[in-house]
Amino acid sequence: MDSMMDIDTPVDPRLTGGIDMNIPRPAPMQLDDGIDYDYDYDDAASEAASNASSDDLELAANIARYDAQREAFVSQHRGAPHYPPPGPHHHHHQPYVPSDIIHKVGNRTKTTKGRKLGPRKAAKPTPDILFRLSLAKEAFERKDYDETIAIVSEIIRINSETYAAWTLLSTVHDELGDRQKALTCMLSAALLVPKNVPYWISTALYALHGVEDMDDGPDKDEALRHAHMCYSCALLADKTNIEARTGKADVMMMQGRAGLALIQYQRALSYKPLNIRTVRNTADVALDCKDARKGAEVAMKAYRYLIDHLQAAGTFEAEEGRFEWSDLRIYLEFFGILEQWREGAQQLKEVARWLMGRRDEAFWENYADDDREWDLYDTRRVEALEFEPARYPQDTYGDGLPFDLRAKLYVYRCKAGLNYEGMMHLALLNPTAPTAVDDFIDFPDCLKDIANTLLEGENAERALEYIGLYRQIADVSGDISVDADLLVTQGRCHIILGDKAAAEECFIAAIEDDQDHIEARVQLANMYEGEEVQEGREEAFLLVRQALNLELRADGKPRRRRGPYGPRKPREKKDGQTARKSNYMPRRLLNAEKRKQQELELQAVATKNYQLVEEAKARLDAGDETARNTWMTAAKDLLDDFRSFKEFYPWDKYIRYLGYGETADSTNTATPARNTKLAAMAARLQSHLAPDAADAAHPDTTSPNHPPGPKMPVKTLPPDHRGIPFSTWLDLFLSYALALAHSGHRHEAYIVCHAARDSVVWSAPDHTFLIHIAWASCAIHAGDEETCVAVARYFMRDYRPGTDAYRMFAAMCRVCQTPVSWYTSGPAQKFILRQIKTMDNIHTRTRGEIGLDVCLLTIYGHILFSTTSYVYALSYFARAASLDPRNELVNLSTGLAYLHYALKRQATNRQYLLVQAFAFLMRYYEDRLAGARGMGERMEAHFNVARAYSLVGLGNLAVVYYRRVLEEAEGGGEVGSPVGREDLVVEAAYNVRTMCYLLGDVEGARVVTERWMVL
Repeated sequence: MDSMMDIDTPVDPRLTGGIDMNIPRPAPMQLDDGIDYDYDYDDAASEAASNASSDDLELAANIARYDAQREAFVSQHRGAPHYPPPGPHHHHHQPYVPSDIIHKVGNRTKTTKGRKLGPRKAAKPTPDILFRLSLAKEAFERKDYDETIAIVSEIIRINSETYAAWTLLSTVHDELGDRQKALTCMLSAALLVPKNVPYWISTALYALHGVEDMDDGPDKDEALRHAHMCYSCALLADKTNIEARTGKADVMMMQGRAGLALIQYQRALSYKPLNIRTVRNTADVALDCKDARKGAEVAMKAYRYLIDHLQAAGTFEAEEGRFEWSDLRIYLEFFGILEQWREGAQQLKEVARWLMGRRDEAFWENYADDDREWDLYDTRRVEALEFEPARYPQDTYGDGLPFDLRAKLYVYRCKAGLNYEGMMHLALLNPTAPTAVDDFIDFPDCLKDIANTLLEGENAERALEYIGLYRQIADVSGDISVDADLLVTQGRCHIILGDKAAAEECFIAAIEDDQDHIEARVQLANMYEGEEVQEGREEAFLLVRQALNLELRADGKPRRRRGPYGPRKPREKKDGQTARKSNYMPRRLLNAEKRKQQELELQAVATKNYQLVEEAKARLDAGDETARNTWMTAAKDLLDDFRSFKEFYPWDKYIRYLGYGETADSTNTATPARNTKLAAMAARLQSHLAPDAADAAHPDTTSPNHPPGPKMPVKTLPPDHRGIPFSTWLDLFLSYALALAHSGHRHEAYIVCHAARDSVVWSAPDHTFLIHIAWASCAIHAGDEETCVAVARYFMRDYRPGTDAYRMFAAMCRVCQTPVSWYTSGPAQKFILRQIKTMDNIHTRTRGEIGLDVCLLTIYGHILFSTTSYVYALSYFARAASLDPRNELVNLSTGLAYLHYALKRQATNRQYLLVQAFAFLMRYYEDRLAGARGMGERMEAHFNVARAYSLVGLGNLAVVYYRRVLEEAEGGGEVGSPVGREDLVVEAAYNVRTMCYLLGDVEGARVVTERWMVL
């Protein structure tokens, strides 16, 4: 077919009521993951060129998904083939696009000779289709939606390219309230009319309905992806459509793709540079760009072009809006980003003069570093020869300038070094005036700028006056709040005035308001660094490390600046949003009263959580599973409180818990200057801490392979913590770890066990034994053989080396239902071999007084056996047999090792090996039967011998022993054993059935199956 329309329209079978609802629905549309969301405007030209092809590929991928969806439905009724899924060579990061689709989007590929590119005209509906459509419309008018869906579904089955059917079906689903199905139908209809730009735009607007009220998640992402595709299709049909261009840019803004959104706005401005809505959106997205300076340059040029045109035309009216004072505020914001103070002041005066109707007084431009034009009185203005006092009203001069713009002039003049002009403006911004609240209530953020500028001039007392005015406005208005930036500024003022306790409260409040605020941590660390006590330097070190982690996590992404659009509103927390983002909260050192109050609050919270834990535990014991989440939440809060108590952990373990395991010194050389300063400060603080703090940069892993090492001695430990005994705390740790493992969070469970092991509270052997037992239980439940081996090594090495520890190692690896990769790994082999060498050395030194351990030799033989090293395994089995010649397990292992070695291709003297194998196996068989403690152990002996005969192809002998297994079952009796149930009847019957079937005895196989294998 010639065009995109040659492919039938996609359909979701669930849209059509009653027509095979079991057809799987294709995955939702995915955007091209190859797009770089963090766009760098240094390469704007090359990125713009590649972006076009990316859009085409993305659109082609979306069309292909809809086609595959349609084919799955249509082929169900026509028997027609549909597009095959991507082959094994297809890369999973690239969208799958069928080959016949690629040439249908865009015009960059070669055209087929003699064929016209573009979609063909849709075929005229047949009379039958028109008749069915009329019936569907009649049913819709009667509001018989089920009948309408049935008729339309039949039309789509006959001809899925019927545009009217898809639009009617979308309307029906919209009436029924199923917007997702309605949107799918609209997209299917839009693909039938790819040149219908208004329909693409209306579909995009339908997809975006209510998206602003959605929480971040898959639903919102899918709606934005649908809208993005619709706008892209509209631009393919008409690239000059400003509504589609700005709509696509708006969607990109909501997706957080500021760089690509700015490119779209620039393209829109190339068609309509006087559209003030597009200019405003360009400015908005420029504030979110990765490189704010380059984004500011783009927005400034757009505003300057608009202002020049409006001034030349003598009007304030632009496309889609009017140029207002708010636009001037937005425009001036970018001069602050670029630190162009003189230019900003000049532009402020020029545009403000124009907005007040005095544009013809251009002579004021001659007074570049003089703001007499904006004085309240004419005292200085009359000195200008061109000035005519009575020409314009007084309220078009100083009285008419908004307070926030005068504050901007003050800041610009002080930044430019013109302090006299700045103080002239500041004198008119009196924070103690009776009307101060009313004067600044509309734009209180300018008070922050004034306070910061005063603080730079070390005029802290005056700065606090403006901060106090901001707090008054926040109390009166209720629409704004005291944010972290203001609190940091207030804290710095208190430091200059010598009130460290007040400064500490401000910085801690700033951290509580914004968990990611770096400056608050740096200022608080600078305060604590000067303290003489060790605790102050420790707190300073933690604050600096936390600031470093925040900078590294930001990865160069700028924090959103406070925009010029209005004050900051209090943040509303969404459901499920946690208040704490960090494991560490600063501790007050300078304000003893506040610190005591903080401890009392923490004590009250811990008591409440412990009560919740006890109540939830009682409900769980009674069988109420709904209490599990309550118990988990309260237990986690209690454990976090315990782990944040510094006295219970060595210093390096404590800071690792806080998330500071890696130092900033490991960052690359391209780190920002502030990061370098913070790293230097961290190194300076670390050098003055305890010697063991130097190990913080090299924390051990959470694996129990590594011994905990010596723990810091504790001078005195209280009998409890928060009124809870330490033994109860240990039970809580271990119970919470087991609960995490049972809920599938094994790594979190390991972290909890590791935290319990690292604590100095539980250093006694009995406590560490319980901790590692719980650790092993978590690993077994999770099927984590690596951790099972690691925990078992603790028992074999550190706890009580001996037979029981070796047996525990073997048992843990046996019950872990995973391949024996870690059981036979190199580290495990070397560890067991070292144990054997140590045992041999002790045996030699004591001249045989301390005997060799049969279990240890057998375990190493089994490890070698599992790696098919039968010759080496036999040597260790032989050593074990020499110590205990009647040991059934040793004889069985030796016989199997000989047997498997005989079956190898390069085995020498195979007859000898087989004789040896069955000699040991028969010894095992006789001893096992003689000492059997139940029918299950006798079954085991019969079955093992039968399997050995099966391995060498002696089926006639194997059947004899398999029959004995079945005879044991027929004889009745207890099958159990001291270690559990050992019923091998089904396995034996299955092997007999298989041999009968292979020998052609089908009737015998049937009899065995019906007798023993029917459950």
